[in-house]
Amino acid sequence: MQPQYLFLTGEPAATLPLLKERPTWAPVLSAITFDVIAGRLHRRRSATDDFRGVVYFADVRDKDVEQHNLRVLAEHGIPCWPDPTALRAASQRHAALARCVAAGLVEHPVVQSQSTREPLLPFPYVLKTGEEHRGEGKHLIRSSHDIPSWDGIATAEPFFEGESVRVLLLGERAFGVRILNEGTWIKNAPGASFEAWTPSKAIVAHARQAAQLFGLTVAGVDYVIDRSGPHFIELNPFPRVNLTNESAALAREIFRSAMEAVEARANHASQPG
Repeated sequence: MQPQYLFLTGEPAATLPLLKERPTWAPVLSAITFDVIAGRLHRRRSATDDFRGVVYFADVRDKDVEQHNLRVLAEHGIPCWPDPTALRAASQRHAALARCVAAGLVEHPVVQSQSTREPLLPFPYVLKTGEEHRGEGKHLIRSSHDIPSWDGIATAEPFFEGESVRVLLLGERAFGVRILNEGTWIKNAPGASFEAWTPSKAIVAHARQAAQLFGLTVAGVDYVIDRSGPHFIELNPFPRVNLTNESAALAREIFRSAMEAVEARANHASQPG
């Protein structure tokens, strides 16, 4: 049977056991460009694809590919979970942070700017360039000599020395992890390890506000906690869900429900009249 649906997954360990149960779903593990012809989604250069719906849960490194695919899904009304318009908004690093600032979710100074050699904040500060998440494009600026050049908009925020943590939201449940990395100040960079951490009710409530701002029921919200309290750092719409056996199992249940909803929408759309 030709697969009729796509599951873009960045976490095969958590999702492939689910996909084995559903032969009409095809997992995609890498960045591929998709287009729509006659209302059906297909991989570029494929003459046989005829996909009717998508579950999108993959942080693609090539942001041009990611934005193209999400735009195509939104513009053509392809059944997709989560909503592709919400994903486009959440995955645009600088615009998403600006939205969080405007919503009152960020209490520390945030400066966004085109490339400049002038310091944007008192030293030391963190400069985020590019659109990639997971620690990519972060620079610790201790002096003017550390300021790189960049394309487009970059974001400057104070450098907080503290404990890096994440609140993982899976529907009504919240899980907490502490992010450790002895090799670099960027805790969620390659080499990171995770250990269980219990978030307070206040930080979970804040994380939910951030996720709800983008209409997401699954999200990872990162903070640094120092003596003055938690500082919001970033929202990731494609968080690592395989933190524990419990979180992975719950994520699969959420994904299973999402797949069923996508199938129902696709079947409804195909009915005459």
